[in-house]
Amino acid sequence: MKRYDTLTDINLKVLYEKESKRMYESEFINEDGNQIENWDVRTELLSEYMESKGLISIDGEMCYISKFGEELVEDNGWLNYLEKELKSYENKKKKEIRKETQEEIIRKGTIESFKYGKCGFYLAIISIVITVLLELLR
Repeated sequence: MKRYDTLTDINLKVLYEKESKRMYESEFINEDGNQIENWDVRTELLSEYMESKGLISIDGEMCYISKFGEELVEDNGWLNYLEKELKSYENKKKKEIRKETQEEIIRKGTIESFKYGKCGFYLAIISIVITVLLELLR
């Protein structure tokens, strides 16, 4: 999908720069700035990909840039957006892992303190019993 992302970035900018903010999918260009040949990439699949991401709308073979598409071009394009999304996702995953690790530490600490607390409770009962028996034997 990497190539589609590169082509999306390029053609979204081209579409944005057009005065009418529209173009035929057959006018899409490749990385070299040449018109895409169908043997290389099927332009209708590229336009469907762009539409599925909310970047354009399609009417027949005519593509219209969406408000979201315009905002992305103004904010350094589709590839920059994908990079930000990836970083955001990675940060979210790191936070989830940290949270799970902290919860596990707390869980283990609680179990350990319960074990020692239970042991201390039994020692206290035994001490009381011994004390009572010693008092009774006097």
